[in-house]
Amino acid sequence: MTTESISITSLEDIWPLQAALNAKAGIDTQELGDKLVADEADSESLLAAGRALKNYIDAMMSECAELQDCMSWKHWYKEAKQGRQYQLQDLQNARVEVTDMLFFWISMCQILGVAPQDIYRLYEKKLGINHKRQDENRTQAQHGTHEDENRNVV
Repeated sequence: MTTESISITSLEDIWPLQAALNAKAGIDTQELGDKLVADEADSESLLAAGRALKNYIDAMMSECAELQDCMSWKHWYKEAKQGRQYQLQDLQNARVEVTDMLFFWISMCQILGVAPQDIYRLYEKKLGINHKRQDENRTQAQHGTHEDENRNVV
């Protein structure tokens, strides 16, 4: 597949492209997610989904580390001693790293059966919860007592 003829303007455009790329790499994220959505996931399917999800979590974590390396984050380097700790050093590469994260984020969504239209709805509901958490001026110690809020985001 060449990308010259592809026009991407929405998440809906990206989803099938990512599914095809994942299938090309040997992981059918769309099929894994479809089984979860249809409630057809048996123990073997749940294990396959978990393995694939773990692979993408690891990849995402690696991209986060690569993004962090675009900054002067180590406290013992000259930049930190000059008051420039966390200064962004490589803007272009940082942009590419967050784009790499998008690839893995979409893959994880597909494995979990989350479609583009679900993202908008889930984001809206979670946004309300996050505003409520900030409005209530909660502490980190209180976080665990409110995790049930996430279970109501459907």
